[in-house]
Amino acid sequence: MIIDVPTSAEFYTAGLNQLYLAWEIAMRTVREFDGAMEASPEEADAPAEYWHRVQPALANAYALIQQGMELALKGRIAAVSPYLLLGDPGDWPKKAATEDVSFGEFKTIDAAELLKVHNSLVTAALDDNFKGFWEQVRRDRNRIMHSTSRPVFDAAAVIRTILAAAEVLYSDMTWPQRLLDMAADGKFTVFSFVDDLQNNVMREIDDARTLLDPAEIKRFLGLDSRQRSYVCPVCYHQANRDWQDE
Repeated sequence: MIIDVPTSAEFYTAGLNQLYLAWEIAMRTVREFDGAMEASPEEADAPAEYWHRVQPALANAYALIQQGMELALKGRIAAVSPYLLLGDPGDWPKKAATEDVSFGEFKTIDAAELLKVHNSLVTAALDDNFKGFWEQVRRDRNRIMHSTSRPVFDAAAVIRTILAAAEVLYSDMTWPQRLLDMAADGKFTVFSFVDDLQNNVMREIDDARTLLDPAEIKRFLGLDSRQRSYVCPVCYHQANRDWQDE
């Protein structure tokens, strides 16, 4: 018998964690770059070499995006039935017919088949625009893993890809609110380090704004660059103002 059968919610959470980890990696490269340039503005040749040296980190972040998307699609299929994720019965463990076998020991359907299976089962089918996006992310991820000719990433490309994936597959919450929720449930909160959560998220949103064009800023972050900006009293109240005035 098959045991330890995952739920749709478990796939959803696991995929979201992958996207958030990719976001943290990309944001760290931006934050560290800005800090280094502020400390050593005279190093004119440093930026290009810096982005070259952080390619492994950005490539890992991009691979995490693909995994997060794959888990999200599996979660949607699992909402119909997780058993639909299992591959050819001929590939099932032989002992499954006579003893308990964990779901994790079974081969599941290939990532290349997920979208077809999803659109055959889930009422809200994903359109051709998403299909093209999904296939491009998969191709880039495969080049990272299996090719010497690897794509070159910058932080903007990684951030843009995360936001586009979340817009479709994790659309129940805006990304800024998602960041607040993920930060509030982060590892350091077990030590009650919560005073700077609002500041850190606002800084990340501000950093992301510098990497996106105005249409993307409005689409993904809900901010209209053409409108005058005002201080949000709620954000101001929740922020830690002991060390950061802006």
